[in-house]
Formats: sequence, structure tokens, C-alpha cells
Amino acid sequence: MHRQTTARMAGFLFLTATAAGVLSVALLGPLDTLHSPRSIADNAHRTSTGALMVLVMTIAIAMIPPTLFPVLKKHGEALALGYVAARIIEVVLLLPAAVGPLMMVAMSTTRSAAGTPDDAARLDTVRMLTQTYDLWGHASSLAFCLSALLLNHLLYRSRLVPRWMAGWALVAVVPYLADAFLVMFGLLAPSSAFHAVLDFPLALNEMVLAVWLLVKGFRAPSSALTAHATARRSGIDHA
Repeated sequence: MHRQTTARMAGFLFLTATAAGVLSVALLGPLDTLHSPRSIADNAHRTSTGALMVLVMTIAIAMIPPTLFPVLKKHGEALALGYVAARIIEVVLLLPAAVGPLMMVAMSTTRSAAGTPDDAARLDTVRMLTQTYDLWGHASSLAFCLSALLLNHLLYRSRLVPRWMAGWALVAVVPYLADAFLVMFGLLAPSSAFHAVLDFPLALNEMVLAVWLLVKGFRAPSSALTAHATARRSGIDHA
């Protein structure tokens, strides 16, 4: 695949993953507000759509590493493989965020039709598992932060994008990582608005990177840039 085609594909996937993730948060909301099978059934369409947005986000994330790997491996194959592995782990940890709500909807609609007493207990179990993901599912954020560190280290070293952009991400990953740990250890509620403050710098950086890849693509490798600069200086000296 051509380098610039690769860049534009990656940019599109980054944008798709982010857009789907934002929509999933808006549609799903805090699932602990769904207290009864009736409330779940009444919000079934919205919950199902939110879960499907999580699946779209997960698919887009899963496609990013194989798209970027042919370019990244030229600047550090081991780090590029680490990036692929980190994003795979992230995808695996994200899947329950889609499966849990879909199971809740399926069980609530089945119960409303059949009305069997055991369904209430099963629904409570699924709800508990889903709420457990809401707390400990932030482990996917740890994998995401690792992938961001590996990717932007490669981008910074290779100069495939401007260094300020990769450096921004390497700094912004710190508050994002702190947010994940604060939630996992019960120091910050999953529904807290403070998440946006901690996550926004890295989220914005990813959007800037996505737009850059779509519009500008990858820059020439650092070796090519050096050769070009040398050729220009040589031309000036001869003139």
C-alpha cells in the first residue's frame, strides 16, 4: 500500500474510532440508571445503538495497527509489534462494553415476553458484570496509553509527522493514564466530569494526528529529509 494511502486510511480509522466512541458514551450513559427490566426494555433501542457504536469503535481500533505496521516497522520493528500487541489487548478489553449492554437488552425483552422468575436474577447478574466493566474496564485505557507511547515514540523518532505533535502525545498520555488508575482504584467515580479534563489533551492530539494524516499524510523519512537538505546546501555552494 502506498505510504500516503496508508496515512489517509489510518487517519480515517482514528476519526471513526473517536466518533463512534463519543456516540457510544452519549447513547449508553451510566448503565446503573437502568434499575429494572422495564427501564432497560424502554431504552432498548438507545442502549443497543450505543453498544453497536462500541463495536464500530472496536473494529476501527483493530484495523489501525495492521494499517500502520508496514510503515512503522521500518523505524523499529520490535516497537511496532509492541504497538500491535497493545492495541489487540485494548480491543479484547473493550468488547465487554458492547456485549454487556446487548445482553441486558436481550434478557430484559425476553423476560417481558416470558415472565419467568429466574430471569430477574440473571438480569441482575448481567448488570453486575456490566458495572464491573464500567470500573475495571478502564484497564483498556492502560493498553491504549501503552500503544500511544509506542506509536508516538516511533513517530517522534522517525519524523513521519511533526515532532511537536508526537511530543504533545507523549506528555498528554500522563493525565490520561492517571485517570485510568484513579477510576480503577476507586479514587474517581466513573461518572465524574473530571474525566474530560484528564482525557481531553490526548483525545485532541489524536484528532489532530488523524486530520494531519488525512490532509498531509506521512512526511518523508528522516534520511530522505537529510539527503534533500544536503542536496540543497550543495546546490547553494556550487552557485
